[in-house]
Amino acid sequence: MSLLNPIWLWGLSALSIPVAIHLLSRKEGPVIRVGSIRFLSETSTSKFSSIRLNEVALLIVRSTLILMLTLFLAGMLWPGEISKDAAKWAVVEQGLEQNTSLKPVLDSLQKNGYALRELSPGFPEIQQQTGVTPDYFALSEDLATRNVRAIVFARNELTGFKGKRAGLPANIQWITYPENLNTGDKTSLAENLQPIHVTLAYDPDFIRDKKIMSAALAAITSIVPGKISVDEILVDNFAPGNNAWLIWLSDKHAPSSGKVLILKQGVSNQLITQENKDRWLLTKRLNEENAVDEHLAIELATMFFNQQIRAQLQAGNVTVPNELVWSTNESSEVATTTTAGISIDKYLLLSIVVLFIIERVLAFYRKQ
Repeated sequence: MSLLNPIWLWGLSALSIPVAIHLLSRKEGPVIRVGSIRFLSETSTSKFSSIRLNEVALLIVRSTLILMLTLFLAGMLWPGEISKDAAKWAVVEQGLEQNTSLKPVLDSLQKNGYALRELSPGFPEIQQQTGVTPDYFALSEDLATRNVRAIVFARNELTGFKGKRAGLPANIQWITYPENLNTGDKTSLAENLQPIHVTLAYDPDFIRDKKIMSAALAAITSIVPGKISVDEILVDNFAPGNNAWLIWLSDKHAPSSGKVLILKQGVSNQLITQENKDRWLLTKRLNEENAVDEHLAIELATMFFNQQIRAQLQAGNVTVPNELVWSTNESSEVATTTTAGISIDKYLLLSIVVLFIIERVLAFYRKQ
């Protein structure tokens, strides 16, 4: 089994709720004072056993209901083998099929039995351009439920990643093919910018933050080529020098000279905020969600250059590297496998409805 949105597994912590309700609702029997037990007779314990059984059953139903709801939100996929005769698709974002460097690749794939499909709802054949950025996460989830082997060519535009970060389905090879700005636009964007050198210093505990920061810097470089050079170094090996920019990913004391971005959590709701002329603050540890949702690449570009490039980058729609958006891959090259998943959402939803009805009936009967 696999999950499209494993972050929802945190919902399993709610299993403690029905357990707490069960424990807190236990009532002691009333105490009745009698003068003598001479005329009292022992009653059958079957009734009390039945009461305990109903309470346990209610606990099980409530726990199972929460489990089913969590799996539904997490997008559970039942493992299924891709058949040998599964369809093979080359799925292309609108407009990329006209790219002169990509056309030979698509022609080769078509000769090898791949059908050319458009990266849009329903995956139709290539149609007239609409200029609308597709919802990448939603379309990848759709592909995950189909018995196909798909190679996707997408621009990975920032506005196309909506909602919670999803895992890359096993039957998809996702290739980023940025074309959000043509060569002339890139030249115009970068011609007035002075090249800068960035030193990225990090502690071993900040490896994930460092990878995300490196991917964001690569996104900027793709828009303004040749304007940023980056050196990565461990904090313990860092030696102060003529560093134009320093990004300090560590809890250790950062150098005070030069232009520096340091981690200082909780000082602002913004991801990056300026403390003074040469000092910026990264207000939270980096993860893929806040890097994409809070536009890390654009914030860095604004910090390095100016507000003018921010407007141009937003208009050009920054291309986001795969490392920032897919939860399962470690690089921009994703290996295909022979397994995919079958969505069982409708069965989970039916189970949730049935369990809810049973829970209400038992709760009414037991007054819980």
